[in-house]
Amino acid sequence: AEENKETMLSEIDNVKTGQVTYAVRDTSIDGKEIHNGDIMGINDDGIAAVGKDLMETTIDLLSTMVDEDSELICLYYGADVSKQDADALSDEIEEKFPECEVEVNFGGQPIYYYMISVE
Repeated sequence: AEENKETMLSEIDNVKTGQVTYAVRDTSIDGKEIHNGDIMGINDDGIAAVGKDLMETTIDLLSTMVDEDSELICLYYGADVSKQDADALSDEIEEKFPECEVEVNFGGQPIYYYMISVE
């Protein structure tokens, strides 16, 4: 058990996380102007992408997370996203990042359109 714990703790540094949600007010964060209703992509370092289009902003977020060592992108789509829209995003991700495998799962989370991990 201790060996498994140590392995898991060392591997967690290889996982990047992100969330895609919406702004509820106008503000300026991390050098980005954000307006009520904008889509925000948040990674481990803060707000990485802001836009009006959900798919485009999610791809912009992933562009800050995927690197030459990335192999797997996991999308967990929320309560306000249809399976059809999540699958369409998956197709776009596979086209943009062909070196990565993409998994899509229903997360059902409120507020966040997508929760993302990149390994």
